Amino acid sequence: MARAAFIMDRLMHRLGLHGKSFIPLVMGFGCTVPSIMATRSIESRSSRLITILINPFVSCSARLPIYVLLIGTFFPSHATLVFLSIYLFGIFVAGLTARLLRRFWFGEDETPFVMELPPYRVPTFKATMRHMWGKGEQYLRKMGGIILVASIFVWVLNYFPRHEQPSPAAMEQTVTPADNSAIDPSSDSYLQMVGKALNPLMEPLGFHWRATVAAIAGVPAKEIVVSTLGVLYTGDEEAEDSTLSTRLTETNPVTGRPDFTPAMALSFMIFILLYCPCIATVTAVVRETGNPRYGLFTIIYNTLVAWLFAFIVYRIALLVL
Repeated sequence: MARAAFIMDRLMHRLGLHGKSFIPLVMGFGCTVPSIMATRSIESRSSRLITILINPFVSCSARLPIYVLLIGTFFPSHATLVFLSIYLFGIFVAGLTARLLRRFWFGEDETPFVMELPPYRVPTFKATMRHMWGKGEQYLRKMGGIILVASIFVWVLNYFPRHEQPSPAAMEQTVTPADNSAIDPSSDSYLQMVGKALNPLMEPLGFHWRATVAAIAGVPAKEIVVSTLGVLYTGDEEAEDSTLSTRLTETNPVTGRPDFTPAMALSFMIFILLYCPCIATVTAVVRETGNPRYGLFTIIYNTLVAWLFAFIVYRIALLVL
């Protein structure tokens, strides 16, 4: 990796970064939190801050189940192309943001690239396990509590207020075979209420209120998005992808069209790719920069950029698809 960073130094400087930024950005494809921690090796403060702020645009593995569900449902014959395009789009937005931050906020940085190129050695099993345990323990200590609290908070919002169990006759009247809603609209949870209240802001992106709820639920952790869609459409958070795919494409009797279309699926994936990172990532940004304003910047800027690009992609997709 040290040699790869040396090779990428010139390209990184063109983007307003440092050669050592390459390794944290590559790590971001796995998980953003350790990739932000990996920026400690960058001596230049401005390059380190820019690398931290653009890292959430690199698609982490937590978003992968969302891509698999929607691409498999709407673009099965072009899955490879769509997958690659999503990842490249995140890299493009990260590079664009780095250029803008370097030009308008941090100024030029002429820090030279200095990195030790260690000789190739086969790692020992003992050293590998010790390193893995140390990094894993560090992650759990710093981020585990945040994720747990945020997940409990979202669960409470999605579970309460509780309503009286309707009678079988009322259930038959409420949920009919033609209705693609698995949830009684009179028994909205607090999370669903929030989603419906915010949905007018998301309608220009083609979002149905259930998509808005799923996006909100994904703020603590992006892994929750698919399970939230499963609950909203099938009543089961562990629903099979095939069952959920069918429900996503069914015609909504209220609107007269499916909640998810190919254009809306693209818009949703772009929004999930770019919008507010998970709580653990925001916490890592604040801890590593030492300034809560950068955490707030990540939330606001990323969400605005996500809305803008999702809107553009949705409008173009409506014309093409």
